[in-house]
Amino acid sequence: MKVSGAQVTAARDLLRITQAELAKASGVAERTVRRFEADEAVPQRANLDKILTELDRRGIEFTNGDGAGVRLNYAKAADFARAAGQARNTSD
Repeated sequence: MKVSGAQVTAARDLLRITQAELAKASGVAERTVRRFEADEAVPQRANLDKILTELDRRGIEFTNGDGAGVRLNYAKAADFARAAGQARNTSD
């Protein structure tokens, strides 16, 4: 499925995370995220896969039916939040 920079921006907005947070969590440069969202460049396939994998892990689902879209799977997002909270608690 083809995903646009605008869809990634919408996904970040749903998650309430910054470009820097997404970049760090996915292991890509912040510039890569910024340029993709601004439609200045398409990331290398490996970097795009990292971004999409991280968004998926947080509950984001992309759609490309009659129009491009993005939605948040609340159950998956809750699972991520629970796991992230447990990881944070064990590192304290």
